[in-house]
Amino acid sequence: MRNIRLLILLVFTLLLAACVAAPLPADDTGATPADEPTQTLILASGRNLGPGNPHAYDSSMVLLDLVYEPLVRYTVDGAIAPALAESWEISEDGLTWTFRLRQGVTFHDGTPFDSAAARWNLERWVGNDGHNWLPTTSRITAIETPDDTTLVLTLAESYYPAMQDFTLIRPVRFLSPAAVTADDAFAQPVGTGPWQVADLSDEAATLNRYEAYWGELPQVDILEIAVVLDAQTRIAALLAGDIHVIGGEYLGSIPPESMASLESSADVEILTAEGATTFYLAANHGQAPLDDVRVRQAINHAIDRQGLVDAIFGGRGQVAEGLLPDVLPYVTRADAGVYSYDPQAARELLAEAGWTLNAAGILEKDGQPLQIDVVVDQSRLPETASMATAIQAQLKEIGVDLVLRFYDYSGWLDSFYARDYDLIMRFSWGPPYDPHTLLAGAFYTDESTESTTSYASTELDPLIDAALASTDEAKRQEIYNQIWLHLDTNAAVVPLVYPQRVYAVRNEVAGFRLGGTEYDLSYAVQQVTVGE
Repeated sequence: MRNIRLLILLVFTLLLAACVAAPLPADDTGATPADEPTQTLILASGRNLGPGNPHAYDSSMVLLDLVYEPLVRYTVDGAIAPALAESWEISEDGLTWTFRLRQGVTFHDGTPFDSAAARWNLERWVGNDGHNWLPTTSRITAIETPDDTTLVLTLAESYYPAMQDFTLIRPVRFLSPAAVTADDAFAQPVGTGPWQVADLSDEAATLNRYEAYWGELPQVDILEIAVVLDAQTRIAALLAGDIHVIGGEYLGSIPPESMASLESSADVEILTAEGATTFYLAANHGQAPLDDVRVRQAINHAIDRQGLVDAIFGGRGQVAEGLLPDVLPYVTRADAGVYSYDPQAARELLAEAGWTLNAAGILEKDGQPLQIDVVVDQSRLPETASMATAIQAQLKEIGVDLVLRFYDYSGWLDSFYARDYDLIMRFSWGPPYDPHTLLAGAFYTDESTESTTSYASTELDPLIDAALASTDEAKRQEIYNQIWLHLDTNAAVVPLVYPQRVYAVRNEVAGFRLGGTEYDLSYAVQQVTVGE
């Protein structure tokens, strides 16, 4: 423990030294406000930071959100708000999207942000197969710039979620056209956001407040991001006062079993928000025994979700009543009792499906035991292993033999793509990706991506198509209602828990708030102050 503490102190001493050495932005007269105290906020990241390229997938999303901005931003209440685009119009047929760009915006290197810069950025990912996971990539067929402040996009077909896609971090944020090499390769992280990069490595970053920022300036002068991969080391550093903020799935999650030590500290405040993501089990629904809807329904009734919330998440979560929580746009529940904890109902369903108990207390049919496996990635989200173990015990009570297969992420991916599982534990993306991205990516029949589907049905496909192409919001909601009813009725998945969003913040930090997404730290630190 002594060696760990010494390592923490050494790392953060070096970070603070780098912070002091970083040049402060000059005021309008060119003078540095040296007579004013410098405020520094230090975040701990559980992931390496990467080079800071918004058009690739090898950089911290938190870092990218602080440096780069979107056309529009996803807000706390799920609405779409102006960002680099002040306003927009969508044609009645949903095919023409006209954005009026904000005037007077500059990149950190002084390059103006205008329609030409916007188009240059869009052309780096629109139509690019490397970004084809994003449906908007293939739907934009033309990019026009009638003048410096107008951007016009033409879509091949109506697709309402394009507006949510425009709020994403990668690959849709805007890089300075001057921040590339002669052969157009990414060279340095230069955006329009409230924070500009002063120093960046894979393990640490120093960001200075961008004094020429078009919007409201942050109250702190310098933002440090320190990479601390081990969760317990992050917690120890927070309690010691070496860092100010930890938490969030994209910054660096807090293990539930560590919450007690943080809650008992007089120096730390715990911030939470309603869960917007889901832990769920996807079934290999095309093969026995999970091709029988009664078996899937029985498993749903056999799981004590409230017990999982209480025992594993310390009460910081909600029982999952469906695939996605209703804090997301268009998510409704047709029948909250579909996934209720009812072991007797589970036994009756399995009996109806022809399963009977053998002498060992395990269900069998035609001489075959009801043994199924579950594939779990315990490396990224440690809660999954504890949940799987608890579910194993709960299913045993109704005669189901659940075999646990624990892997690291690469092993989990191998099983996932090979479809080598009966059940597999998954985690939804959350806003602003959902509900549309999850439905189109994991609940749609597509031979090219069949191995990645959680569930698919020829009845469900046209509903998803209609919802995504709809131009009338009321009709869109009606279609989504049918989607949720179909998923619930067919026990398409086994939803488990909507985990709360959790951050821990030092008391000397005032004004820290949670944004509309897990990575929206730009919003979170906008009005933050750091006391002595």
